[in-house]
Amino acid sequence: MKKVKDKNKVIESKSKKNLIGSIIFLVLTIIILILASRTIIELFEEPSEVFVVEEGTLSLTETADAYIIRSETVLQGENYKNGMEKTKSEGKKVSKGETVFRYLVNGESKLKENIDKLNQEILEAQDSELLNSSADVQNIKKEIKVLLTNMSKTNNIEELQKYKKEISECNSKITSILGTHSKKGSYLKELIDEKEKYEDELYDNAEIIKASQSGIVSYKVDGYENIFKTDNFDYLNKEFLDSLDLKAGEMIESSDEKGKLITSFETYLATVLSSDAAKEAKVGDKVKITIGTNNTVDAQVKEIKEEGENERLIVFKMINLSEDLIDFRKISIDVIWWSRQGLKVPNSSLIKEGDLNYVIRNRAGYDVKILVKVLRTNGVYSLVDNYSSSELFDMGYDADTVRNMYTIKLYDKIKTNP
Repeated sequence: MKKVKDKNKVIESKSKKNLIGSIIFLVLTIIILILASRTIIELFEEPSEVFVVEEGTLSLTETADAYIIRSETVLQGENYKNGMEKTKSEGKKVSKGETVFRYLVNGESKLKENIDKLNQEILEAQDSELLNSSADVQNIKKEIKVLLTNMSKTNNIEELQKYKKEISECNSKITSILGTHSKKGSYLKELIDEKEKYEDELYDNAEIIKASQSGIVSYKVDGYENIFKTDNFDYLNKEFLDSLDLKAGEMIESSDEKGKLITSFETYLATVLSSDAAKEAKVGDKVKITIGTNNTVDAQVKEIKEEGENERLIVFKMINLSEDLIDFRKISIDVIWWSRQGLKVPNSSLIKEGDLNYVIRNRAGYDVKILVKVLRTNGVYSLVDNYSSSELFDMGYDADTVRNMYTIKLYDKIKTNP
């Protein structure tokens, strides 16, 4: 009986050990399956891929609406309700004292009609048989026709007065050749005197507006010329700009009552920004600004104002006046905070350990971990480089470690999501 009991105990002990072993094996199998499943899921979520290191350019750009501020002087006279004749065209440069435009006189259309009628009568008188006998008169007549043609092609007051004087001198020569006491000569002089009377009434009585200083002529007057000032920007803030209710890209209409002079080539752009780059900007920083599709210009941060905790009002200064901006008061711009060239890698390839960054290079099937210096990043890509030996020594690495360190190079294959 004792032998049977001992045998049963042995069998029972083995059964317990087998049960415990089975349980342990089952638990280990479940853990392995869980880990394997997790790894498979992560591979599907972020599969490790290879990126070839390339030379590239990165930039940090911010899009915003900006208000155009210029040094502008409005030109307006008393007879602005009469309508105006533009002597200088849009965008032309003028010197101080030059005629920019003139206001029409009362009954101007009738005066011009009378002048045109008299011009025709004078030409007909000069085409008479009596005048055809003189070669000198024929040459003078041709000269007058050229002057009249030139006169019809300009609104410039100075040029009109010049042509008027030359035509008057030509007619005086013809009258002198005919003889003022002859019937034909007396009739021609009467026509010329009557025409000059109408011309004096037309031009001498007109209100002429001249440039108060040198500048660029524009007739795009929107009423903000005396509001936006360039001598100081104390008046600028986000609330003020929002209250103007201006639309970006809306063109300023040409005025038929007044003009203006843009008296400085410097143009300012005021905008409210909230990016990290804007928060880190300082007065004097140099940036580039893209206006429209291809027009990129140099600019400088002129003034910064805090607008609450998350926004800043920044005034950019551009040295060269862009003629494209004359038509607008508010536009959309791209502020290029920085632009740099270097070895370009995706941010998903960077492994961050403390303050250091690494990439995994794969060459001939072998992976190597390489320390890299991040120069710039824009959220998607980064520009990287190798640390210099002196930098590595300063970081605490010894000479042997530095000598045996791997470096990143152009066309290296690195892993993303390593």
